[in-house]
Amino acid sequence: MTASKLQILSKKYPNKWVAIQEKTGKVISVGKSPKEVFEQSQKKGVKDPLVTKIPKEYGSYVLPQI
Repeated sequence: MTASKLQILSKKYPNKWVAIQEKTGKVISVGKSPKEVFEQSQKKGVKDPLVTKIPKEYGSYVLPQI
């Protein structure tokens, strides 16, 4: 998944769980828990979706060297 796709998702689904079809990158379902979106995806016929939580904001972070 590209950075631009994550930026779009963070604006559309901030702080939500989403299930994404790996091959197409299409959002299959959105919900408040990973279990919810996984079950919705299976009902839609997608057996192995990529389930992830979308951050409120997407950006780059620079970590200090330790």
